[in-house]
Amino acid sequence: MTARPPPPLASLRAFAAAGRLESLKDAARELGVTASAVSHQVRILEDWVGAPLFVRETRQLRLTEPGRRLTARLNQAFGDIDRALAEVRAEETTAVLRISALPLFTSVYLIPRLHRFEARHPGVAIQIDTPNRIVDFDRDPVDLAIRNASRSPGGLISHKLLDLRAAPLCAPAVAAGLKSPADLTEATLIHISARPDGWRDWLRGQGLEGLEPRGGVTVDTLPAALDLAAHGRGVMLGLDPLVWDAPQAERLVTPFASAPVSAGSYVLVHRREDRSREAIQAFVRWIRQELRADAVRYARLRSAHAGGEEA
Repeated sequence: MTARPPPPLASLRAFAAAGRLESLKDAARELGVTASAVSHQVRILEDWVGAPLFVRETRQLRLTEPGRRLTARLNQAFGDIDRALAEVRAEETTAVLRISALPLFTSVYLIPRLHRFEARHPGVAIQIDTPNRIVDFDRDPVDLAIRNASRSPGGLISHKLLDLRAAPLCAPAVAAGLKSPADLTEATLIHISARPDGWRDWLRGQGLEGLEPRGGVTVDTLPAALDLAAHGRGVMLGLDPLVWDAPQAERLVTPFASAPVSAGSYVLVHRREDRSREAIQAFVRWIRQELRADAVRYARLRSAHAGGEEA
């Protein structure tokens, strides 16, 4: 018998991206092709498999059970291939370090300092992504991730970077009507979709779990929340002390004294099998050195704003 030829590699790549992102448009953007081209390649693979891999609904793409299993295996395989190729090329060419980092940490801390890492390690090229989801190291093409976590993620090597507190922030005009946390019943709270329990946890920490604010608005990132708060649209929860490095912080104040509430910690994580990669070791050493150098400044910032945070 003649062995059946495998499906085209382009179909496997297209489906792996579409399955991981659950979007033809996002997959097309990642692969640098059109959404119709991705859809065509996915159908080629479905014809080869003999079963649907997606349920195509209005404005939504949902994996079938066979599609979910195949997506996980393909993305793991392509991740292994990409890492193997990067390691082989690293001896002769620039090493690529793919970092997934949260938007606030990226914009106010990482990017302003990254030139120092690049000057020290010219052989390492940095790629930064700021997704609104926790990346999956088993399927996503990422080497390092900077996350906000209350405990160390399982199965990964974790390096603690910075402890965080939740800090209410608003424009001075909004703060004028707020004398205590209980006054938030008359305020509009700004929520962040990536931290849906932020305000609930903070209010519980003040003994106000049942408090009902006047209104609320939700945005997808902390920088977007800073913009809204700076324009007087409501009260947000910033991440002290990092939030004081944001340019919008100059237009914001802490409206009242309140008990400090932990907001987790920034942690840097990577795969256990990557612990010996020189580029990863270099980045871990560098970012921890930067944060140690900033420790005194952050302590001063926290002290300067403590009057608006702690009773």
